[in-house]
Amino acid sequence: MKRLIMLLVVLFLPVLAQAQITHRAWALQLIDSLGWSYGLPPKPTDDDYLRLLNGKRTYRIEAEDSFQRGDRVAVMSFPTFGDFSGSGWLNGTREYTQARLKFHLPHAGRYKLRARVRKPEHHLIFGSRDFRVSGGEQFTTVDVGYVELQAGEQEALLRLRPNGSIDYFELEAAPLAAVAPAGGWRFDAELTAEDAALTLVQALKLQRLLPPGGNNQRLEAENLLPPAGTRIFSGNSKGVASQGRYLQVGPTEVRMDVYLANSPGGAVDILVRGAGKGTMMAGIVDKFSTSKALSPVFTDLILGTFFLPEGEAIINLSLPPGTAFDWLELRPRKNTAADHLALVGLSPQNPPAVTDLNNLSALLYRLKALP
Repeated sequence: MKRLIMLLVVLFLPVLAQAQITHRAWALQLIDSLGWSYGLPPKPTDDDYLRLLNGKRTYRIEAEDSFQRGDRVAVMSFPTFGDFSGSGWLNGTREYTQARLKFHLPHAGRYKLRARVRKPEHHLIFGSRDFRVSGGEQFTTVDVGYVELQAGEQEALLRLRPNGSIDYFELEAAPLAAVAPAGGWRFDAELTAEDAALTLVQALKLQRLLPPGGNNQRLEAENLLPPAGTRIFSGNSKGVASQGRYLQVGPTEVRMDVYLANSPGGAVDILVRGAGKGTMMAGIVDKFSTSKALSPVFTDLILGTFFLPEGEAIINLSLPPGTAFDWLELRPRKNTAADHLALVGLSPQNPPAVTDLNNLSALLYRLKALP
């Protein structure tokens, strides 16, 4: 039914050629063309569209809001057992009991599962995956494992030990690239050609095709604030370092925050030079996440082209044991509205013609599977 509704929106846009085309109508076309309509609830709101398009994939399911009538549990709200989130928490009976926790998941993915529970030996079951969850006498937040889930309506079966309690469980996956106009989504506003072009570039990840912008910014690893578990080394055992020195990671994984005082903003290539074994991960919280396999000798690795916030920003790095980290470099690309329009073949017509939007939607549908 949801896909039918989306299809009708697209089919009837030509009929509305003389009417105002809103951000909402274009957002619906993007969601459908990206194959995300399954992540919408039966009666979606603007907030549901935003959850799909902002790219964030961290969802907290409050137990007191998701259990079903007939489940033998009670909602409590006193803080005797520690802090809790939401309006309360669920408590079991003097016997083993179970509850059905129903929720809606906007995006499919492999999610890290954590829960806040009290007492040991509970079970949280997703289909055939049965996770054992144990807390202490007070509420404890624990990592549970990983689970693959499809978008749409979900149900987790909770089995509580006698007098056990649960506050919430949480699902977290790496963020997807956000899709949004420069000024954010204003669903009742008229769509401009610039907004249509930018959001299509984001949806198709076409920013890597924008022309180079110059003014590259290189940050030498040895000049950054070194985290615990690292040392500054020199020598050529891993190849030639750019300044003769590099940051060497010890026997355990290190997480490192690279502070950007003047992020160029817009579309930027992010590169690192490193050596080692395993996979280096990089990202900006709630913006993007990516990873690259390291080589035994120093190699320039293109992490990708991402839209960075302008001004201050922090790039989070995860460096596996033994990594030699030489530098991180930002290479801006041209990022004006004219660049976006030229890339997708739109003229700076405001508002764009309906035929233009239908052509863009067809392009998005055809190219969405490209790496």
